[in-house]
Amino acid sequence: MMYYGWNHPGGGPGWIILMLIGMVLFWSVLAFVVVAAVRHFSHSHHRESSGHESAVEILKTRFARGEIDEADFKSRMTLLDGTK
Repeated sequence: MMYYGWNHPGGGPGWIILMLIGMVLFWSVLAFVVVAAVRHFSHSHHRESSGHESAVEILKTRFARGEIDEADFKSRMTLLDGTK
């Protein structure tokens, strides 16, 4: 006698549920790995400016580039130091 569908011995809804859970877990893990890889490799590790420079570092850089003069540099440093 041939068994088909739900009446197959050793099969049934239990295996279908386990296969469904396995498939969902597989695709979830795969999506997580892809997202983590994209985030890791798209993050620039060699930026010239990290975006976390302090105000003093920015001021020193602007002075070194000649964007501000010495008087402006000293007055702004005084403001940043909090001294008069």
